[in-house]
Amino acid sequence: MAVGTGVRGHRDFRLFWLGGAATLLGSHASALVLPVLVLLLGGSPVTAGVLGTAVGLAEVLISPAAGVCADRVPRRPMMVVSALVAACAAGAIALVVLTGRVSLPVLFAAAVVEGAATACYAAAASGAIRAILPPDDPAGALGALQAREKAAKLAGPGVGGGLYQLAPWAPFLVHAACHAVAALCARALGSDLRPARVETTRPAFARDFADGVRFLWAEPFLRFMTVWAAGVNLVLGALYFHVILVARLHGASAATIGLMLTAAGVAGLCGALFAPTLLRRFPPIRLVLVVSWSMALVAFAFTASPPPAVMGVLLAAVSALTPALSIAFQSKAITRTPDGMQGRVGTALRTLGEGTGAVAPLAAGALVAALAPALVAVVLGLGLTAIALHTTAVLPSLTAAPDPDRVPEQAGE
Repeated sequence: MAVGTGVRGHRDFRLFWLGGAATLLGSHASALVLPVLVLLLGGSPVTAGVLGTAVGLAEVLISPAAGVCADRVPRRPMMVVSALVAACAAGAIALVVLTGRVSLPVLFAAAVVEGAATACYAAAASGAIRAILPPDDPAGALGALQAREKAAKLAGPGVGGGLYQLAPWAPFLVHAACHAVAALCARALGSDLRPARVETTRPAFARDFADGVRFLWAEPFLRFMTVWAAGVNLVLGALYFHVILVARLHGASAATIGLMLTAAGVAGLCGALFAPTLLRRFPPIRLVLVVSWSMALVAFAFTASPPPAVMGVLLAAVSALTPALSIAFQSKAITRTPDGMQGRVGTALRTLGEGTGAVAPLAAGALVAALAPALVAVVLGLGLTAIALHTTAVLPSLTAAPDPDRVPEQAGE
């Protein structure tokens, strides 16, 4: 994607981009090898799924409080401290693996702490993004952030698989170093990231977070986006975890799985680069409909139990479909949300829209243990079909509804 000069010349945005890129790279590298490490320790696919779900639930449970904090306290120090805690947790995993003292309880505890700290970093970053975006090219900046995420997905699995082949502790040491880089980048930010709050008294945490949820739910497009994302993250998360487990149980090495997921990352990056063209030519609602049905068709293709190379191609097809929607959704959320609610609304979006992904590993592990791979693909394909049917049903009302793009006044503050 061609990023405008405003993006290239904005120091704080470059630091923000780099810190987030480091965190994402480390997360994708270690996420690949965590289930492999569980299986190496004698755990079952269900145990691997429980670990993934525990980490996801830690992020979901901490996110509401983190989002409220991101709208109450200076966001830069919050990003620094969160990244340092995550670095310590990832470093602890590397240490116990290196010394041969790793056990499932220790692995669970460290991974959960790392996930919770990452959620705090994400909440602070979500609150800060509006102040960080270059005013002369916000769309280009959002595209750069989306490309950053896809590039991390591209490089992360290959890095994680290759490091694991070198030494099982290496991916986690790199993950810790990535969090340290994120902390340094956040510390160097010069923008005023303090939240704009005008009330003289602060309501309780629960009510403060509820304000963000109410604001989100009052916007028809954002409400639909949340429901759609919740379903897609659950089913696609289970599909990706299903592919990792099935490939590993059929003898594929960590490096092979990493290359397979790298192919999906390449497609995702290409999709992010091509996303602006799609958004200029097609309305977001039409793209949602096309992508929803396309993902269902791809999921059903897994019923043939293809080899890892074909699995990589199918995952690549899914990964190429979603970046344009992510950019459109994120742009809508940022432009429609006042600064003093950025942290809460952004966290609400992740909690409600992405929180379902927390149970995806457990669901995939249980399905793989109970059903044949082809039947698992059928179940996941039916889930995506249900999402596509829901999208088709609500499309007329979304098309008819007004869709203003202005940022409202500081409502609810």
